[in-house]
Amino acid sequence: MHYNYKVYENGIQIFKKFVNFVIFFFNRYFIIKERAKSVCSSWQTGSRQSKPNNKIPWMILLPEEKSYCLLFNPEDREEKLYKTGDYFSNNIHCMATCRSWLLMDPSYENWEHPVYIFNLLTRERINLPLTTPERLSSAILWIDDKTKDYLVIRETLAYVKKGYNSWKQISDSIQNQEDMVFKDHKLYFLTNDELRIFDFSGEFPVQISRASLGGGGRVNEIFSLRMRFPGVPWYVQEVRKKKNVVLTVRGDVLIVKSENPAMSETWNFKIFKMDSSSKGLEEIYSLGDEAIILDLGITVLAKDQEGVISNSIYFTDEEIHWYGTEIFVFNLDTKKVEQLPPLVSSSASFSRARWFLPSFRND
Repeated sequence: MHYNYKVYENGIQIFKKFVNFVIFFFNRYFIIKERAKSVCSSWQTGSRQSKPNNKIPWMILLPEEKSYCLLFNPEDREEKLYKTGDYFSNNIHCMATCRSWLLMDPSYENWEHPVYIFNLLTRERINLPLTTPERLSSAILWIDDKTKDYLVIRETLAYVKKGYNSWKQISDSIQNQEDMVFKDHKLYFLTNDELRIFDFSGEFPVQISRASLGGGGRVNEIFSLRMRFPGVPWYVQEVRKKKNVVLTVRGDVLIVKSENPAMSETWNFKIFKMDSSSKGLEEIYSLGDEAIILDLGITVLAKDQEGVISNSIYFTDEEIHWYGTEIFVFNLDTKKVEQLPPLVSSSASFSRARWFLPSFRND
């Protein structure tokens, strides 16, 4: 019997490559699992049960005067808050999230400390160039898990990318920023009366769309009562209105208008869908099987997802006014607002709360 040694050797090489791949895969998987365990027991459970396309939002809460954070998973039937390690300095603020990455601003405690990006799972940290003397009031974070290419955009349309030594400015002429959302390398920038879209896929950002909100009018306003009531906080005596831009699972652009009447702890919401051809607004009254995560500017499919209520708006009190830290759910069917159960029973005081979509896979 004669053997083809060339074919035999090629087969051995292919087999060795396959074995090396299997070893690499399981080593990498083991490392990710061990890192997940180090965050908290809830994250460990999530990493064990999660799917690659998991779209259940979690919440991160930063207690005041503490160096750790608390995590809340809506899927958890026990409705517990889970504590992480002491990763942060006191009074730090989480300004934005991108999967398991957080944009952290310690300047509220120390102006000399740079804003940085932090991964809750791997504990990687990326310092950003020092920003202007003004603190971040709102920001967008995007990062590639593999290359670590990142993009941070602040409310003034200043931005910074990986490799930059300083912040760049898109435009000096846009004012009255209301909200902004980033998806598929596009920034949706909402002002009082228009929506602009910037494309960040190239070397420099380019404005590709500009649409007036028409009859939407100016919404980001605060009306104070003429007569002040002694003993009642000033912010309770105001009418607060705001607009947010939301991108749906199906690719639609929504404008969400919210109002908090004076002397009231209730909220009113109206949702408008932007027509892609006429750029006009059409009011809609149902989200179907989707739910809005106002903090992230997106919708998620709530059908068959335990812990997420369809046709609802999940929002933090901060979305209505900057000093709020409570978290609520507005049901569009009942027109009622409820506070999340574990946060009602919690005695901790939070400096900020943020929704995020955890990523348990690092591939």
